[in-house]
Amino acid sequence: MKMTHLFCFAVISMFGFASPAFAASAPTAEDEAIAAVLTAEQARGAALLAADTNAMKTLLADDLRYIHSTGLVETKTTHIGSFVNGLRYERFVTSNLVGHVITPDVVVITGSIDQRKGPAGRMADNKMIFTAVWRKTAGAWKLAAMQTVIPPAS
Repeated sequence: MKMTHLFCFAVISMFGFASPAFAASAPTAEDEAIAAVLTAEQARGAALLAADTNAMKTLLADDLRYIHSTGLVETKTTHIGSFVNGLRYERFVTSNLVGHVITPDVVVITGSIDQRKGPAGRMADNKMIFTAVWRKTAGAWKLAAMQTVIPPAS
C-alpha cells in the first residue's frame, strides 16, 4: 500500500502539477475582446457621469440605436444632445456583466444598471437590465445598439 502511494505521488509530481496542461492558459481572442468591451463600457459610464460629450462621440457608433426602458429611441446625435440640453447622471453603476462574442468585431454584453439621472432638480433613481451591442470599427470598440428594461417587481 505504501508503495502505491509513493508511486502515485511520483507520477503526479513528474507529470501532473509540472505539466503545462495544468498551467493557467493564456487569454483567448474572445477573452481579450470581451475585456476590451468591458473597458469601453466602463469608459462610457465615466463619460455619462462627467457629461463628457467628446468622450461619448468616440465611444458611440455613428449609427447608434439606443432604446430606453420608456420606449424612447435615440441616435448618437440625440443621445449626446440630451447632455447638451442638461441631462446629468449622479450615479451610474453596472453589475452582473456578461459578454458574448458574436464575431471577432461584435460583442454583446448584458447586465444590470443602477443609476440616478435627470435634469437638474428632477433626478430619478432607476434599476434596469440591459443588452448592448459593441462593434469594432477602425480598431476601436463603439456602442452600436443598446436596450434597457425595467425588470418586473419580484
